[in-house]
Amino acid sequence: MKQLQPLNGLSSLLTSVVLRVIDPFLVRRNLHSPTCLLSTFVLCSTAYAQSEYLKAYPDHIVRVTKNQLIWKDSTAMPFDDGQKKTFAQLLQNADLEDQLAQKYPLNRVQNPPAINQDPGRFRYEPFFRKMYGNTEAEVRKNLTEIIWLPKNLKKKLLVTKVNNVDKQLKAVSDELEKHPELLKYVNNPAGTFSWRVISGTNRLSMHSYGTAIDINLNLSHYWQWDCRCKDEAIKLKYRNLIAAQVVEIFEKHGFIWGGKWYHYDTMHFEYRPELLLK
Repeated sequence: MKQLQPLNGLSSLLTSVVLRVIDPFLVRRNLHSPTCLLSTFVLCSTAYAQSEYLKAYPDHIVRVTKNQLIWKDSTAMPFDDGQKKTFAQLLQNADLEDQLAQKYPLNRVQNPPAINQDPGRFRYEPFFRKMYGNTEAEVRKNLTEIIWLPKNLKKKLLVTKVNNVDKQLKAVSDELEKHPELLKYVNNPAGTFSWRVISGTNRLSMHSYGTAIDINLNLSHYWQWDCRCKDEAIKLKYRNLIAAQVVEIFEKHGFIWGGKWYHYDTMHFEYRPELLLK
């Protein structure tokens, strides 16, 4: 992602504010250190973003360089391709920095997300293919079966073992069963693993890696269904029926919610711990 040129003498806090106003895609969040000068803005913000991958995926990422993530097998993956992108280009050709370009909100949804605020929808596909499997056959080698809502529904779901996603989803299930009032939202899941592209695109769905779940379709809304289109530029009216407590339980265990996107997908949760670090 191409950054703006720094202006000497201003604080990084001011930099963050200015750049957010100029272009919301250029800044992930406030800089890690409030003492960073604007002349070192790019270095500080990049290092902060890289550190989130280290913390979120310690079994895979071992260190970072100036513009790379280094995997345990010594694979060096580029972090920033240096390109400034439109919203459509971010969806289609995101890099690792772009994945963190929009901050995922940890607070409850009070107002509809701003236009094109879709934190988590920008995905660098080589990153997920390397982590979970480059092909359907490779992904399937890491899948395991969990029982969703074992005291109530006893539904078998296929989930990846990579990053203990299976254990995290089981923990979500166990916690949901402690709240009978929430079961109506999750007792008819539409599925987990499915090797497929996202509707209307050539991009792999996170379901392809066994890291996502769609909950009860009967209480869910999806922007493509509501507009009866696949046009990302169309003006949308936000809709949601999913209880905030359901969302918070998923987030507690590393899953982000598609209901916090402008292009809402309220049935959808995917394992993305790098977006949930505080």
